Amino acid sequence: MLAGPLFLIVLPLTLAPVVYLSRRWALLAASLASATALVMASLCWRLPLDRPLSVPGLTSVLGWKVALGEPMMVLGREFALELAGCSTLGFIYLMAAVAFLFAWRISQGRLFFPLGLIILSLVGAAVMIRHFLFAVLFLWIASIVAVFIIQGDREGPRRGALQYLVMVSLAIPPLLIAPWLIDLQAVNLDNLALLRYATVLLAIGFAILLAVVPFHGWVSAVAVDAPPMVAAFVLTVANAVVLLLLLNLLQSYPWLSEDPQVFHLLRLGGLLMATVGGLLAFAQRDFSRLLGYAVLSDMGCTLVALGTASPSALAAALLQVTHRSVGLMLTAMGLAVVRHRTGSDSFVNPSTGPWSFGPGTKGSGHRLGGVARHLPLSTAGLILGGLSLAGMPLTAGFPSRWAIYRLLSGYHSPAPGLSQVLLKPGAGLALAMLLSGAGVAFGYLRGLSTLLGPSTEPKVKREPFIASLMILGMIVLCIGLGLCPQWLLPPIERVVESFSFLR
Repeated sequence: MLAGPLFLIVLPLTLAPVVYLSRRWALLAASLASATALVMASLCWRLPLDRPLSVPGLTSVLGWKVALGEPMMVLGREFALELAGCSTLGFIYLMAAVAFLFAWRISQGRLFFPLGLIILSLVGAAVMIRHFLFAVLFLWIASIVAVFIIQGDREGPRRGALQYLVMVSLAIPPLLIAPWLIDLQAVNLDNLALLRYATVLLAIGFAILLAVVPFHGWVSAVAVDAPPMVAAFVLTVANAVVLLLLLNLLQSYPWLSEDPQVFHLLRLGGLLMATVGGLLAFAQRDFSRLLGYAVLSDMGCTLVALGTASPSALAAALLQVTHRSVGLMLTAMGLAVVRHRTGSDSFVNPSTGPWSFGPGTKGSGHRLGGVARHLPLSTAGLILGGLSLAGMPLTAGFPSRWAIYRLLSGYHSPAPGLSQVLLKPGAGLALAMLLSGAGVAFGYLRGLSTLLGPSTEPKVKREPFIASLMILGMIVLCIGLGLCPQWLLPPIERVVESFSFLR
């Protein structure tokens, strides 16, 4: 019998060298990487956690059964897969499979496939190990590996890779010291100051990892410097894993989840992220930075929802995380094709300023004028994915946003000082989230006006056929989730029920 944690950690590590050796054959490397991620996603979603089960191929060849929920011990540390971690990893693996397959047609760097598998192995270990300190270390190592795919095949240092590495490294020490203070307080029960210090350190560490203002610069830097699908992959994985670690921490320490200041900080941090993200997205000149600030705005909305400390808000937040990844992947696909075919993603004429619509005159510094006529599906994916991140109707991002707006409109919580004015009226929070989404939507509509405008680059090649099919499939999924989001609710509700700290 094979323990699930061992299988999910070892399988991608074993195949990573094979994928690396076959990197010159893009189809073979992409197929191996994507198939590996799909197999792991299928195991997470189809195998039960309470009993071993035969796996076609593995059982017939080696005679092994996989017990997904079976814990294992490595050097005295326990690895175990629980319901929330299983659902999170299954979702991450599925998004990774889509990114790997798309990178076959639009290259995202030669190391994306093997290092992507290594990252999946490391984040799996971070989710499954039952000790917060070691989970943080695994996440740090995964971030170090991610620096190489953010850098891509380009020579010389890149601001995005360096800034991401620096910010994650700054977040690690506070998160490592906090568990030590918590354990120290367990043998000094009267010293409650240790818990206050631990709370402050945890707040600093998670604020950096979640890109809370003023630690938000690495998100836009990664979006600009990384290949689009790499940026979507890194942001999807990092966001989902850090959020799960935060929820597990609140579940493990009742004194933390019972402190109203913790949820107050979540609301305040989310409000800052949504406000800054929406305002900066409103004024962007290129799709890459716009993508980064759209993610920042959407993540701020998620944190505000979590800050209301209710099971309904947690369900809406988890649904938004799922829908955000779909919109992020879709807009990254469209951006990858546009950037590959035109060599640019700037949509504002510098001579006309950032507030004008339209591409301006030919030769003004960008090459996206009229691109929609040559790349229709890529343009549709780019804009529709961005509008989904903004929470516009008929897109995947709308149902979760609407649920959060409704929850916030009836939310009231006492808060001292200036926070009483900013955070107590739930209708004010809902309005702030709505305006933030409007800023993101306005940015993408300005970009669309350029893509539909007069042609400034008449020799743009047509979009690749396979990439177009994948973009079309993601468009259908994005609209389908916007119209029928209810089929995702049962698994999300099961995950919410596994977190008892909100009851």
